[in-house]
Amino acid sequence: MVRFLLHRPIAVLITTFALMALGLVTFNQIPVSLLPDIAIPEITVQVSYPNTSARELQKTIVKPLRNQLQQVNHLSDLEAETQDGLAIIKLRFDFGTNINLAYIETNEKIDGIMGQLPREIERPKVIKAGAGDIPVFNLNVTEKGQNNGFGLQLSEFCENVLRRRIEQMKEVALVDMTGLSKPEVIIIPDRSKLQSLGITEQILTQTLQKNNIELGNLLVKDGQYQYNIRFASTLKTQADIENIYLKIGDIQKGGERVLQLKDLAKVSIQEQKLRGLYTFNGKRAVCLSIIKQSDTQLLKLRKELNAQIEHFKEDYPQLEFSISQDQTELLDLSINNLIGNILFGGLCTFVMIFFFMNDFKTPILIGIVIPVSLVITFLCFYLFHISINIVSLAGLVLGIGEIIDSAIIVIENIEQYREEGHPLDGACIDGTQEVIMPLFTSILTNSAVFLPLIFISGIAGALFFDQAIAVSLSLGISLLCSYTLIPVLYRLFYLKEERLKGFVPKKITWLMRQSERVYDGLLNLVFKQKLLMLGFFVLLIIITIPVFKSLDKRGMPIISRTELEAKIDWNEAITIEENNRRINQIISQIGPNNNKNLVISAFVGQQQFLLNRELQQNFNESLLSIKVKTNKEFEQTKKEIEGIIKVKYPTAIASFGAAKNVFEALFNTSEAPLQARIVSNNKAEVPDIQTITQVYHQLNQQGFPTSLPSQQSRVYIQVLTEKILYYEVDYERIVEVLKTIFNENNLGSLKAEQKYIPILLGSNSQQIDALIQNATVLSNKGQILPVKELISISNQKDYKSFFSGKNGDFIPFDFNLTNQEIPKAQNEIQNTVLKNANLSVSFTGGYFRNLGFVKELGIIILVAIALLYFILTAQFESLVQPLIVMLTIAFGLTGAMVLLFFAGNSINIMSAIGMIVLIGILDNDSILKIDTMNRSKDTMSLIDAIKLSGKRRLKSQLMTFLTTILGLFPILFSSGLGAELQKPLALSVIGGMCLGLFISLSFIPLIYWFMYSQVGRRMRLK
Repeated sequence: MVRFLLHRPIAVLITTFALMALGLVTFNQIPVSLLPDIAIPEITVQVSYPNTSARELQKTIVKPLRNQLQQVNHLSDLEAETQDGLAIIKLRFDFGTNINLAYIETNEKIDGIMGQLPREIERPKVIKAGAGDIPVFNLNVTEKGQNNGFGLQLSEFCENVLRRRIEQMKEVALVDMTGLSKPEVIIIPDRSKLQSLGITEQILTQTLQKNNIELGNLLVKDGQYQYNIRFASTLKTQADIENIYLKIGDIQKGGERVLQLKDLAKVSIQEQKLRGLYTFNGKRAVCLSIIKQSDTQLLKLRKELNAQIEHFKEDYPQLEFSISQDQTELLDLSINNLIGNILFGGLCTFVMIFFFMNDFKTPILIGIVIPVSLVITFLCFYLFHISINIVSLAGLVLGIGEIIDSAIIVIENIEQYREEGHPLDGACIDGTQEVIMPLFTSILTNSAVFLPLIFISGIAGALFFDQAIAVSLSLGISLLCSYTLIPVLYRLFYLKEERLKGFVPKKITWLMRQSERVYDGLLNLVFKQKLLMLGFFVLLIIITIPVFKSLDKRGMPIISRTELEAKIDWNEAITIEENNRRINQIISQIGPNNNKNLVISAFVGQQQFLLNRELQQNFNESLLSIKVKTNKEFEQTKKEIEGIIKVKYPTAIASFGAAKNVFEALFNTSEAPLQARIVSNNKAEVPDIQTITQVYHQLNQQGFPTSLPSQQSRVYIQVLTEKILYYEVDYERIVEVLKTIFNENNLGSLKAEQKYIPILLGSNSQQIDALIQNATVLSNKGQILPVKELISISNQKDYKSFFSGKNGDFIPFDFNLTNQEIPKAQNEIQNTVLKNANLSVSFTGGYFRNLGFVKELGIIILVAIALLYFILTAQFESLVQPLIVMLTIAFGLTGAMVLLFFAGNSINIMSAIGMIVLIGILDNDSILKIDTMNRSKDTMSLIDAIKLSGKRRLKSQLMTFLTTILGLFPILFSSGLGAELQKPLALSVIGGMCLGLFISLSFIPLIYWFMYSQVGRRMRLK
């Protein structure tokens, strides 16, 4: 095959150019994203039942619904959180579940139980989770110079103009909004006038409803014609309400009067009672969260939106437009850094070759092969539907080293054949064919070690499938280029020189001369002190055990975070205005005092987002999102907020984490290491507050700090049945009066041009006690009675949120402990809880998930080594020789763990993948060296064969080592999610390669000599 291609250079080059052209054309068609597009196996069910307490909602709605949903197939976990009027049920499925079928089945289960739920309840919403639901950025709109005021016009403008203009962009799927102000019509009656005229609030209500009837269209026939007749008796403006006429009987004079509503009440349009608001850098704003289409390139969307924002600034100069929580910054930084690493590693390798090859043509030859291989790899990305993301690019960082390694090995072998006197064509053919089988075996082992990644459960396994495919594609293309392009180019480069001068031996470089001198000295030392060196190697293996035990074990590596989220529960029954005042107080203290240019978004109280399930907050809760520059500022800002809350609001509960991005959504790195779930032995009941408070104090006294579950005071109003019967007062009339004084008496809607504005019958805002004190109700006898005499008021504390899982209701306690502290803490917490009667406890958290990952990773590495052994036995036709390679891998894993230990890193999925990659890399040189030894020992003495094979492979071995190290080295000093995610992988490979090189130069020759010198002795004895 090589002989055939060697004499058809034009065909080879044209084919290569054609593949490169296809690769360049398809490059722009490949989607660019932060991470691979993975369906998150999670479904959320939202239950809304306004004006229902959390306890009542939990018992009557959530419990039967939860029991019904547990019957959904492939359900792995279920969690529910219930608050006043709202419940969120999260269904997590086994990875690989068809989420579309699960979505249909979930809806069917809900439909099946709807008949058992109250008739007035809205059907629960079912939402499929997905990384695409996370907004790519937030567009914040504020009024220039606006501090305290916030106009209804801005909300209307954002909803009806900006939203529609942005959603018209083909890259945008949805614009989700919060921070909007909604109008309402409030009618405040003059109670003194109503009482003097004998008018009740019921009469006002009935009058408004009669004047706001919409009958629709009536079809009327008139001879051979027919007409649509429409009754225009709806209320459309504030003036329409004010001009409503009432017919009033004058009791004293016996006559009648006609009055307008404006004579009896004040009618005004105002902002609805705040349930929540949004501020940006301390100013009230409207937040437009932009969600992209699934196949849209993020960077292209950002470019288009920037152009649109510039148009907005020109068209609406009175408004300010700002971007926050920009996911494209993370993508841009991560991908640019990884591409920079690929280019830098390739350039360093290109320069490095000059120090080993005393020739300009060879580095140029390798410099041609690198871009050709990369471009063809991108063509394969397109064909295999792989996006450009930080995982696939990290695979290319590893693959570029393999591309260069294969090229170096082939060129080096051709050079050796020419030095032995072979003609140019023969050297190209024989040199390529001699190493192509070992190279094929090496690439096969490199690809095979990635097969065990399918055993990584869940999203992590699916995520790094892209990396395995990227590396395998790079390896395959490197083999193809080594077999086809390199011999052809080498012949073209040296053909003219061969014809004019013949082969001119190249002078050995100074660096290579020094390397050979060190190698000879090391080999002589090893063979002089055989037993001492064996003891040293055994000691290296033993070191692995304490190093492994001291390394932290976790699922994913620790990622530096630059956007802090602080969720604050004030644990008091405060208003939205007070909530906002406290948030502004915190913002003012963490910003200017420390000379920081922070970007702060504050979500105060309930939010209006449709898709953001994480922001289902109560009135007395807030979420601060703070953009900082470094991880150090992240931790410092976190401590500042903790200090402010602890001093000024000691009863408040604050939790901190990183802002939501695709990575956080997939791996939930903010999960508590240990969570204790306390349950009542009576499964039908939730543990009472007094008992839980007692357990909380006991745990804190024992040195396990945690937070007490949020509580709230409830005001219960009970109508005294005996009194309303005695005074002949209708129950409905009292309820209507109470709704009116609390501004909750909805009389219908004002049908404006583009929206419906609710009409409320209310009163002037006062304290609750004053409102009830002044409220009156008209009895059936015409008596005016004080409401306070007909009701009783009581206060009671209860949980603000109720939690439940597959096994029933529980009270959660989160503990931020290290992995070493958790086993002991688990026993002590369990003993503390069990001291209280009728309580039991179970545990969950990130610690247990990490333990599962570590076990899986151990199995994966063992499977990878076993696969490698099977392939090598087939290659060498020996059961013994592959054991030499296995020992090299064992030392390589030792080097990987030692470097992870000194770098302060951990054993995690990424470092384990690095070890798997290392297994594939370390076997390359060992396979080639043992193959050379096997062929040489038949024609010369064993020791000479060992030394000769070492020298023949030394140059390619050193170059392979340096190309791999230089390709990964920039990752250690880069920033961004991509670099930080790949840093443990790079440390594992670099540490293993360093020790693996030393072992390959010293230990493999010694073990090979021990093996075959003993065999030879036994044969001579026979």
